[in-house]
Amino acid sequence: MTNKDFFNAYRGEPVLYKGNDIGAYVAGYVEEKYIILGFYDDKGCILAFNTDVNVDKIYVSYRFAKLKYLEVVKH
Repeated sequence: MTNKDFFNAYRGEPVLYKGNDIGAYVAGYVEEKYIILGFYDDKGCILAFNTDVNVDKIYVSYRFAKLKYLEVVKH
């Protein structure tokens, strides 16, 4: 699955990072490099992006993650 496919399939869904719940949601992607995680608080270290990034701008902060470390939270 590509980062774009993952984003389109799970946009806005909560995810675990390396098996831990860090309060992250699927917020965007950077080509095939990273998935962007969004947070509703200041847990992320990134506050804004330029226009070349595919990201939902509804979150307070963001963080990059590799797809292999993410697991979608099952409801």
